[in-house]
Amino acid sequence: MRRISLLAIVLITILSACVSTPDDIELLPSGETPFAFPPPSTSTTTSKPKPTVELPNATGSIGDIKRGKLFHEAVRLSSVIVSPTLIDSRFNSGVWGAVLMYRPDTIGDSISPTDGMLDAVLRDYGYVTGARIEREPSGDSTTSVLLQDMVLIFKDDASAAAATEVGFRLRDEQRSGTNKRVRPIEIPDFPQAKAYAERANGSDVGATIAYVQRGPIVVRIATYSIPDDEAAKTISRYLASQLSTLERFAPTPVDKLSSLTPPFDPDGSLLKLASDSTTVNPLGIGGVFDTNGALLRQADFQGWSEVYGASGVDRLMVSDTGEVIRAADESGATRVLAKARPEFVARKGYKPTGPPPTLPSADCIQYVSSAPDDDPLQRCLFTRGRYVTWIEGKRSVLGQRVQDQWNRLG
Repeated sequence: MRRISLLAIVLITILSACVSTPDDIELLPSGETPFAFPPPSTSTTTSKPKPTVELPNATGSIGDIKRGKLFHEAVRLSSVIVSPTLIDSRFNSGVWGAVLMYRPDTIGDSISPTDGMLDAVLRDYGYVTGARIEREPSGDSTTSVLLQDMVLIFKDDASAAAATEVGFRLRDEQRSGTNKRVRPIEIPDFPQAKAYAERANGSDVGATIAYVQRGPIVVRIATYSIPDDEAAKTISRYLASQLSTLERFAPTPVDKLSSLTPPFDPDGSLLKLASDSTTVNPLGIGGVFDTNGALLRQADFQGWSEVYGASGVDRLMVSDTGEVIRAADESGATRVLAKARPEFVARKGYKPTGPPPTLPSADCIQYVSSAPDDDPLQRCLFTRGRYVTWIEGKRSVLGQRVQDQWNRLG
């Protein structure tokens, strides 16, 4: 199951290899500006999956809103996403961060796949954007235990209510090649939750999933390989925390989305410290995040939270070749570097290597390839002033990239 989840993210990364216009609007390879939910394709070679279960009447899509604007709204949402680690300290492994679900093919359902059914139908129920985060326990690499939080924004309360019912009814949709059984369950302290336990192909373990609506927002908490009673209690704790945090978040009205600017970088100046590109990606590339959004990219949320607080970290800029963290001052950056360096050098699949001549003080690592590689992938970590950054690239280009990054931070 964990392999399914990771594969889904890898596919997202591959499918996201596209560029953007200067105003952060994502472009298709053809150069066409994509909208959130374009008109249905007339092609006969592909068709979206159709559910066999009866669903509520559709409430209609949000229309032609450019995806770059929905990316900005997802970045806003990341500031109130609760990390699984804060609900249960076991869930401290995985560094994917929050997946920003601003495109119709990024909602996903990695714990309970239904052949893309959730993606295929939610766009007809006023889906706007969302964010997803999941973690697993560190240690045993074969573990299938997962805890996932998905927060979805819809155009209005009625659409969110219908979408909640959609998610619950899809429990009976059979995935190709899978024979599953489901049963409704109750979540302590949340009688309004629509929840169920699912088992597939005779397995004794499986997913436990709950949906709760709050205004135009739907929170979906899911676990995998956790006993039913424990799963229900864990979901209850997560719902209490996430719904409380959402009280300080107001979704942007649909008629205002077209004028939405990057929430933590209105003039775009901070992103330019990380990259000359404006490409956006569901894994956060092209985004500038506040402290909470930055912490979601750390597996050790609690440990890094203390360091960020003591260092005055308030922004994270993510590019397609690295990241930049902004601390309050140079001493704060030094503190962040001290925390980051051991994890950076010990990164799995890499080995220490010498720095490029353009910055002899940098800490650098090199990807360990199973086959000989004359131009290996490398990463370098360093600070300049109040900024901490890592940047990667093939050895032949990394020296120049490091120099360019140094100049940007000056």
